[in-house]
Amino acid sequence: MAADTEVTSSRHSKIVTLATARLLVAYLGEKAQFGWWPTSFFTTTGLKFLEYNFPRTIVSAAVHSVSHTAKQLHDQRIGKAGSYHLFRLPHEIEQDLHSVILEATNGAFSQLFSSQQAALEGLDQLANGESSEAVGPVRVAGINQLTTKPALRKMAAYYRSAFRSQTQAFPYFTIE
Repeated sequence: MAADTEVTSSRHSKIVTLATARLLVAYLGEKAQFGWWPTSFFTTTGLKFLEYNFPRTIVSAAVHSVSHTAKQLHDQRIGKAGSYHLFRLPHEIEQDLHSVILEATNGAFSQLFSSQQAALEGLDQLANGESSEAVGPVRVAGINQLTTKPALRKMAAYYRSAFRSQTQAFPYFTIE
């Protein structure tokens, strides 16, 4: 019984890490930060707009809205066949991510997108010392390694490096 709890807790922790990465990259990719996509849902005006329609799930609505555009850009650059990326993951993981983001209170993730610097520092923490650089699409690992700590660190490091160097990187996972 304790082993099942540890596995569940470990999986939840990795899903929270993925959710954090998605939120950070979604925020940093917006027009007001690095301009990878033309959205502005994490701005004061964007959040007020979402608050009117989604008063209890503002952050979830922002992440979902930006993720749609981010997914399109990633799919254009990487392709869809045989690959997954931060904004298009296997269905079960997408469901878990949605639940984690939805269950978090609006304030739980808000410090992550309080400023561009705070978001970059959040990616630094997720990368945890990993140094990986690339421009354009870059394979991280097979999909079965998606939720491993090394793969999550590497993915965060690619994004962090791209944002800091004013380039674009699109880390992805392949079906093996």
